[in-house]
Amino acid sequence: MAKRDAYFDNMKVLLIALVVVGHLIEPLSSSEAYRPLYLLIYSFHIPLFVLISGYFCKEITSSDYRIKVVGSLIVPYLIFETLYSLFDYFVIGAQALRFSYFTPYWLMWFIFSMIIWKMLLPYAVKIRWALPISFVIAILAGYAVDAEYYASISRTIVFFPFFLAGYYLDKKHIDALRTLPMKIASAAVLGAAVLVMINYGSGIRPEWFYGSLPYAALDQPYWTAGLYRIAAYGASVLIGGAVMILITGRPLPYISVLGRNTLYAYLLHGFLVKGLIATGFYETYGESAWTWLLIPFGVLLAAGLSSEWMRVRFAWLLEPNLDRLFKKQNRDGRAEARR
Repeated sequence: MAKRDAYFDNMKVLLIALVVVGHLIEPLSSSEAYRPLYLLIYSFHIPLFVLISGYFCKEITSSDYRIKVVGSLIVPYLIFETLYSLFDYFVIGAQALRFSYFTPYWLMWFIFSMIIWKMLLPYAVKIRWALPISFVIAILAGYAVDAEYYASISRTIVFFPFFLAGYYLDKKHIDALRTLPMKIASAAVLGAAVLVMINYGSGIRPEWFYGSLPYAALDQPYWTAGLYRIAAYGASVLIGGAVMILITGRPLPYISVLGRNTLYAYLLHGFLVKGLIATGFYETYGESAWTWLLIPFGVLLAAGLSSEWMRVRFAWLLEPNLDRLFKKQNRDGRAEARR
């Protein structure tokens, strides 16, 4: 087994904590108190998560690359898309039981898009100037009024450049930037980002960071709308880059080890968040100062769901053994049925 890199494990732990906290405070994101934090989280955490995911997809020429996509993504996607639909109907109280496998349920868009990114990657990297071309396509896609939630088409296109950039990224490029002057500059960037979100956040629509809607739906039907997406990309690169430079590469006791199980936290935390919404928690306590406890609660929830304890108990659901589903490969590359 390859030795794990504590740097990326620490990064994944931070990002999954931000995902959980972001979802917990989302119902409060329109308030003056929570809006700056919500905007700051969404300005970089999705692009950075996508970038890290692309970084770990370098073995695209391996014989079992597509098989791993099926086992680690497609099967869990079908399972949890079904579970969330059932949860939505029987627990939340949706009016109809609807299985929308081609319109991913809420947080399931990331898994759906990941499937497409991974399947597309071996072909995309054969294209000359694939990375700048993907950025141009993502900017132009916003002008298409029908590029929305179906098949997660908008987000798949918008965030694919980060996935592709992650594939091209080399760890030595990151290490070369993690110098003391760059760390000071990165801290300044984060500080400036916080001030911008506090002072000007009321005029920033978080939907620009979602990547899920066309420009017309964001009240920008003009040809200059693409500049807003470019600005969102710029913010993601600056803030996300600052986080990458500042994150430690040292193994952190009890923390770094959680980085191997972040998929568990991602897929499971949604049930609790949706449950809180269904109970009327935010309507009852939305104005209370107690809601600030959602932030440490989200961090602890992300840690708990990423623990080895959870992996032992839910591996059958998130990492099912599919050996019997596929034919075994001989040394000459031919397949034979598994017995």
